[in-house]
Amino acid sequence: MNLMNVDALSIGKMLVLSAVAVLAWQTFNIQVLNREVYQAETKSMVTRTKNIYAERGQIMDRNGVVFAENLRDTGETEDYSRIFLQGKLASQIVGKVGYNGVGSMGMERMFDLRLRGNEGFRSIVQDAKRREIYGRSENVAEAEPGKNLVLTIDRNMQEIVEKALKDGVNEFRAASASAVVVNPYTGEILAMASYPTFDPNSKKQGVGRMAKNDIVAMSYEPGSTFKAITAAAALEDDIVSPEKVFENEGKCWRWNAKSEPICDTHIYGDMDMGEAMVQSSNIVFAKIAAEVGADKLYRMARNFGFGMKTSENLYGEESGRLLMPYELTRDDRTLKTMGFGHSVMVTPIQMVMAYAAIANGGTLMEPMIVKEWRDSKGNLVDKKEPVKVRRVISERTAASIRKMLNRVVNSGTAKMVASKKMPDVIFGGKTGTAEKYNQETGKYDRDHQVASFIGLAPVEDARYVCMVLVDDPQAKHVGGLTAGPIFRRIMEGVYYHPQLSPASHALALVNMNSPCKDDYVGMMAESAKSFAAMKKCAVRFEGEGNRVVSARRAMEDSVGMILTLGSVGAGKMPDLKGLSLKDALEIAGSIRMNVEYSGMGRVVSQTPKVGEVLRKGQVCKLLLKEKG
Repeated sequence: MNLMNVDALSIGKMLVLSAVAVLAWQTFNIQVLNREVYQAETKSMVTRTKNIYAERGQIMDRNGVVFAENLRDTGETEDYSRIFLQGKLASQIVGKVGYNGVGSMGMERMFDLRLRGNEGFRSIVQDAKRREIYGRSENVAEAEPGKNLVLTIDRNMQEIVEKALKDGVNEFRAASASAVVVNPYTGEILAMASYPTFDPNSKKQGVGRMAKNDIVAMSYEPGSTFKAITAAAALEDDIVSPEKVFENEGKCWRWNAKSEPICDTHIYGDMDMGEAMVQSSNIVFAKIAAEVGADKLYRMARNFGFGMKTSENLYGEESGRLLMPYELTRDDRTLKTMGFGHSVMVTPIQMVMAYAAIANGGTLMEPMIVKEWRDSKGNLVDKKEPVKVRRVISERTAASIRKMLNRVVNSGTAKMVASKKMPDVIFGGKTGTAEKYNQETGKYDRDHQVASFIGLAPVEDARYVCMVLVDDPQAKHVGGLTAGPIFRRIMEGVYYHPQLSPASHALALVNMNSPCKDDYVGMMAESAKSFAAMKKCAVRFEGEGNRVVSARRAMEDSVGMILTLGSVGAGKMPDLKGLSLKDALEIAGSIRMNVEYSGMGRVVSQTPKVGEVLRKGQVCKLLLKEKG
């Protein structure tokens, strides 16, 4: 045998044995020594984790109308987007969500964590082509949806306010206008807006200045609306009697030879405090401030909430600026000018809450924008209650100031506020016109003003306190001719709205001598039409059906009526929501149904539900509430 062949065969056997040994060692290493390590590596090649999207909570108005909702693509990438169902309406309150699903402004940012919820994650097993094997995949942690935010805002009132602001900006050629409506007894913000505004659904529109909610974010000198605060300081401690007559100083008052004069727009003659409020005399309120003194005027302003934020829940809120007593007395003029709303910086929300305290009898309320939180199934999680901050003035002082505010509208600087359409609703309020302070020149600029009006509707037992602010109006400058008419339009829109009107029934506003004084609810449509023609009452029909289910006055026609039709059959339960008790009883009576009810105002819920088949002897249960 060839020796060379033997060696080659031996070498080959050794190589084979070596390879087998290596493979055996690797097998032992993989399956025994490092089994867990290699199992983990293998598993990582066929499994991966995937985040489970947490549904972002809705944002809705006090009646459940949705402002902000979710849109998502459930494909492989699961893209996220937010849709704002009411478009521009209340966009400065609701805010916006960024591309990453995080709130970037407004309530979306203020309560981002609570709205966002908690993401879950899923362990996915995949095949060689990296496709999920659904039978072997599982959710490791379930996603927790975000909470639903219910605002105090009323969508219908918000719409009325925003339209009035838009019309006002165009009419008075103003840079912007803002308004807020609050319930003075609870502090609930029912509507709040600034115009111009922005569309949160737009991907192209720049936001910038339009995202700013001036009601909470604008600091300005309030001008004459602050005179109510000065009056409160004077009356509360009996420092100045309301009967005290202040001597005529002419058009301007110069208390010493070196002083810069304080001037009025006209010569008014001798006046007491009430007449000075009516005529908006700077001179008289400068004198009143001097008598009150720096300490007491500062303390009263501070108690009303000036110089501090009103709430933790208002995105972008500013504090304003309230001078300390030693700053008010650094010269002999600053304290006097604070008496008529100069030398103090406020925000509109501070001013409206101060007037709400005057309206409710003297208690400062914290403004409410959050009504409640609900979970994804609609269950109540957290209900917010009204917060009384402090008693600021006595009921006697508040009543005295309300009488003055009523005179301002009846015969003073706010005569344009009184509504001819609603002669039975007696407003009270105060106008304000403040020149803007120019930081560069150190002087007030007579060419640039902030005009405002704060009104109580009605002046006694006020349902609403509304502030309107017009920035830099060009056509007319004073608050009584700009902000005042906008306030009137807002209140007319609210009072004539079938779901918002605080009147027990819209027909109560109709004069008894009107051809439309009769009640049409419950009539068949043809009978109502014939009866209206006989009475010479101009009527217009809305809806579909054979019977009149509700009636209201036509806003554009003081003698006209709008009759809403509906189908009322004895077999199924009709829709009674939004109706007054009188109208609801009329319809229930037409189908011979007994009614039990609780509350006051208009129907907000009913049993049986709409369209439910009725049984003989079934009782209708109604819950009524006063809107706003």
